[in-house]
Formats: sequence, C-alpha cells, structure tokens
Amino acid sequence: MANESARGPYAGGLARREAILDATVEMIAEVGYHGLSMRDVARRVGISHPGVIYHFPSKEALLMAVVERYEEQASFDPSAIIGLPAMDVFQAFMELTEQLQTDKTIVEMECMLAVESSAEILPAHDHFNLRITAMREVFQRAFSDLAEQGILRDGVDPEHASVELMGEWYGLLIQWLYDPERMDVSALLAESIIGKLDLSSRDTVQMILDSKFHTPPVIRAIEQVSGMSMMDLINEGFIELAPEDLASYGMEALPVEIATKVLRSGIVTSEDLDYMFKNHAMSIDLLGRLVVGQALSQDEFTQLGEVGVVSPEAVSALTAVMMARPTDK
Repeated sequence: MANESARGPYAGGLARREAILDATVEMIAEVGYHGLSMRDVARRVGISHPGVIYHFPSKEALLMAVVERYEEQASFDPSAIIGLPAMDVFQAFMELTEQLQTDKTIVEMECMLAVESSAEILPAHDHFNLRITAMREVFQRAFSDLAEQGILRDGVDPEHASVELMGEWYGLLIQWLYDPERMDVSALLAESIIGKLDLSSRDTVQMILDSKFHTPPVIRAIEQVSGMSMMDLINEGFIELAPEDLASYGMEALPVEIATKVLRSGIVTSEDLDYMFKNHAMSIDLLGRLVVGQALSQDEFTQLGEVGVVSPEAVSALTAVMMARPTDK
C-alpha cells in the first residue's frame, strides 16, 4: 500500500509537468518566447504560479524543457544520422518532417523559435545555432558522398545544396501551416533532392530505388525530373515487384498476385502510390480506373474490399457497373 500511495503523487506530478509543457508549446506557438509568461502558463493549466516554478525554476528552463521534449519525440538528433549512407540520411530527414507534421502546434513553435533564436539574447540561441549548423553539415557530407560516387549532377555544390535544403525545409513548413491540405512538404523536398542528382545514369536511379529513400514521393519526383513513367520504371527493372517491396508502395495489405497485376496494369501512377502509402487504402479514383481498364476480375475486386484497402460498398458499386457494361463481340 505504501508503494501505491507513493506512486499516486509521483504520477500526478508527472501529469502536471506534462500539462505545463503542453500549455507552453501552445503559448509559444501563439505569442513566441518573448510574449510567454509563466503566470499565463499557470493560468492556462489551472495552477498557481509557484506550482509552475516548482517544476521549472525559470522561464529559460521551461523553454529548454519544451524544446528537448519535442526533439526527443520527433527523434530530432542530427548526430543520430551522421555516418549513414547519403540516401538514408535523406530518408531520415523525410521521416522527421512527417513526424513533426503530426502536430501543427509543434511546427508553429519550431518555426517561431527558429526565427526568435537568431537573437543571441534568447536562451535557445546556442541550441538552435548548433542544431541548424549540424543539420547542414550532415547534408553537406551526404551530398559530398554522392558527388564522390559521380551521382550528383554537374554544377551542384554540396555546401550550397545543404544550405538550400535547410532553407527549403523551413520555408515549406511555414507554407504548410497556411495550407496543410495542399502543401505536400515531403514530396517537394524529395523533388528538390532528386533534382540535384544525375538521373541520366541508370546506376543513379537504381541506387535511389534500392535505398531507404525509395518511397512514393521519391518515385513521383523521379518521374517528374527524369520523364520516366511508373511503367518505364517497372519495365526497365528499376522497380521490383517482390512481396517484400510492396510495403514501400503502400500495398502490403494486397495479395501479392493482385498487387502485381495492379502495378503492371499501366494504370497506377506515383500519385496513386503516394495515396496508398499515406492512407493504407486505395483511392476510389484508382479503383474506378482499374474497373474501366478491366485490370482485375470480379473476384479480385471483391478481395480488395475483404482486405480493407477499399470499402466493400465501393467495390460492389463499381463491379456492378463493370458487369453491366456491354462486352465487345
């Protein structure tokens, strides 16, 4: 019983500490660090000012606790990706971006603090300066490795490319805050990275598609930069259709035979793969095109509903249309 009574106050203290950090994140996103008041944080949480000071003795300590918590949650640690293969570095960067975008308030705070911390008087100045510098150095090393392999496009300077990538990242995140539905940050960053590579070399394309960077946004970027279509990439052997690769295209729930037929139909685009990758489901638009193209049998369409990649109702409606359509004699 003694352990249980000790656990109660301890758990309550942790919950209160988290509530203080949550309120601080919201307020920094709204008014910035300069507008932040520990008394206002206390009022938002519903506790006394001394209650906040008990956990965080100063405004500076509160700020750094907030930064450290969201960096840990998002695995925002440049040192963790030093030494990785170049394309794995970029994939880790994409994963970080997608993790941050799961919480709009965190992105608002990151962008706000990145600007405010440029002033040396802000307690987070050194932290942000070191972190941004470290990220640029990681990217510069990755681009330099690609240059040594002959994969970087002629005229692309690794140092300039790393600065551009960091600038694009912050700029795209700010635009995403204004229009999150239309602004696909990962896809645009992937296109920027792919655009710096020499896609005239078959080895370059194969290296990208053999790496962890092999995701639907990257395939879409390769299409846009190289002019090759999904079918070109499949027919020329760049994209494998092995079962273990289906998760890379968001198709892991599909039976292998059906997934292979769908990919080889010539109907699927990188946008379709991107949708499946993000939603773990097939869009109704793609389903309709597969029906019109008679890419699958009625039983196979039914299986799509059974495995949950589209609703059974949508499958029933579209297959009914398919069955009602007159066949050529």
